[in-house]
Amino acid sequence: MKAMARHLTIVVGLYFSLLSSNLLSSTVAAKEVRGYASVKAGNTILIGKRILRLFGVSAPKIDIICQIDDAKMKCDVAAWSQLIQLEDGWRLSCNIELKVKGAANLATCYSGERDINEDMVQSGWAEAFRTQTDRYVVDGEDARASERGLWAKSSPVG
Repeated sequence: MKAMARHLTIVVGLYFSLLSSNLLSSTVAAKEVRGYASVKAGNTILIGKRILRLFGVSAPKIDIICQIDDAKMKCDVAAWSQLIQLEDGWRLSCNIELKVKGAANLATCYSGERDINEDMVQSGWAEAFRTQTDRYVVDGEDARASERGLWAKSSPVG
């Protein structure tokens, strides 16, 4: 009987130890949002009634003009267009990385195994947002060095 009580004490102690270290806690996993995406801006999507911004990604603000070679264009429209190509109408799975009170939650979104946030930075139509994560910094440096997207012989004008 004493051995059984000692065994039970060890099991209960181990359970609470794991629970307090979040190994068994459901709060460890980020909340996931799944559904068909509708693109709203260069780094913002709508899934169902949930507005999500891409985590770790900064897309051009409205009315920023870029000059690529001799052509001037709105950078935000180009980024929006790239995001549409990547995910508009596709079924996505987005992991909420940061909940923002009163604003769109920040999420990492996937189409299958493909990281949409990473694709935006790799294409050069968004920058890695270093204050949120360093996850996409190398992709951003490569896009700039390879002159893709915003970096295609471009300079923001105004």
